[in-house]
Amino acid sequence: MKGIVVAPQPAAVETGVEVLEAGGNAFDAAIAAGFMQMVTDPFMCGLGGWGAATVYRADTGAFEHIGFWPRIGSRMRPDIWVDDVEGYTDIWRFALFSDRRNMIGYRSIMTPGTVAGFDELHRRHATLPLVDLLGASIEASREGFPIPEYVASRGHQPSLPGMPDPWEKYASTPAARALFHGPDGRLKRTGDPYANPDQARTLERLASVGARDFYEGGLAEVIVADFEANDAFVTREDLAGYRPVVERPLIVDYRGYEVASSAAPGGGILMLQVLNILEQFDLPAMDHGSPEHAYTVGAALAWVGVTRGNHHTDPAFHPVPIDELLSKEHAAELAERIRRRHLPDRRALNLPGYTTHLSVMDSTGNCVSITHTLTTCSGVVVPGTGFTWNDGVSLMDPVPGRPNSYEPGKARASAISPTVILRDGAPWMTVGAPGGWSISSAVSQAISNVIDFGMSPYEAVGAPRLHSEGTPVYAELRIPRRTVAELRSMGMEVVHSNHNYDPAFASVQMAIRDDGVFKGGADPRRLSGAVGIAR
Repeated sequence: MKGIVVAPQPAAVETGVEVLEAGGNAFDAAIAAGFMQMVTDPFMCGLGGWGAATVYRADTGAFEHIGFWPRIGSRMRPDIWVDDVEGYTDIWRFALFSDRRNMIGYRSIMTPGTVAGFDELHRRHATLPLVDLLGASIEASREGFPIPEYVASRGHQPSLPGMPDPWEKYASTPAARALFHGPDGRLKRTGDPYANPDQARTLERLASVGARDFYEGGLAEVIVADFEANDAFVTREDLAGYRPVVERPLIVDYRGYEVASSAAPGGGILMLQVLNILEQFDLPAMDHGSPEHAYTVGAALAWVGVTRGNHHTDPAFHPVPIDELLSKEHAAELAERIRRRHLPDRRALNLPGYTTHLSVMDSTGNCVSITHTLTTCSGVVVPGTGFTWNDGVSLMDPVPGRPNSYEPGKARASAISPTVILRDGAPWMTVGAPGGWSISSAVSQAISNVIDFGMSPYEAVGAPRLHSEGTPVYAELRIPRRTVAELRSMGMEVVHSNHNYDPAFASVQMAIRDDGVFKGGADPRRLSGAVGIAR
């Protein structure tokens, strides 16, 4: 089957294309590619992670959203650490504890959803057996491969103020140390051999026994025994009771295009608000990157940051006024504030975490956009299993009573925005990004770049970009100094990056089918990225 696969990992893209060419549909290709992402990029995603998928079925003409969110473990209390907080990082806005308990180790883990989410996608939409789709990932785990540069770079990035050093994180358990460190005790580097036979056996078990084995079968028994021995908050009951949420995605009309993105607590509510605000302005009449355009985009991002601070949470625990926030009336009100040069008060900025994305389309019109992640990875590997676990607790709030505070069973708010767009009622674009809290700003700008400025996918994802969650507005170095100076003269606080392609900004992965021709763009802001087209 013809189609397109776009993702940060070349091996995953190649695997997805091979599935399409073997007759699988977009959902088959996404599942195969997604598991290959977990194998070849273990610091970004894995079986112990979480995420969400936005799906469009060509045969039914229906959208669907599968949220496989992480959930706080039953043994955690809202006030359990409130007296121990020592402050917050200036960027990322992580709560600081002297022992890094929320960023590293077993107590940072939330109940994971990745296995259940991909299983739900397979059960509802795939055509090929799971054992066939996991074959390439099993082989890569067993036979091994040289560490790619983009993987090695994750483990050797300098630690941010207040954050654990990568060496500390990936040496936090004996199993992790054995997997990610060489004989000399250092983290493996580019070109070092890497094999993971334990993960191969885990994948073989999931392919043959099924996903529920992870949550309430033999594999669950191994996980629970290790969790109980290490004082984890996630319990046997949390695993057994886990289910993904299947619902309709959030949808808005943007200049006649139907845009469907992640349901709450995902970032669709943020990204779609940005588009709603931008729709109030005649962007095509502006020069891209001009002071007028940059102020409009930066201010829209800033005002949507207010939503994140006040309303972005798990709707099962606290009401989220979605209809109001996504109404055109609300967008018009914010647009009027922007025209009056009225910006929100200063708010803390949270920069991105460790995540990955996958955009897939096939020739029949099926589309799937999946963002999945470990947050920043806890460093935990349960002995004998071979896979990494999330540290979802790290980006939740230890102060009770706030939108993203600890509550058992509560899903973590996230900016992930897996998105599918229809043009004239037909599937046209699949897009999304890894990049923590900068995802919604990146995806909205990339979409606008294509619709409003006629850019190709690669031009759209690589164009100079802004990011804000209130104040300040962050601008890449490629945005001219005179534009930055003009923005400042208009009352906007701007931080001008030292990077042409700022690695702190999200990495957009875009696929388009335009008049029967597939086109793709993988963001150049990170070392990885690939586009594969099945012929």
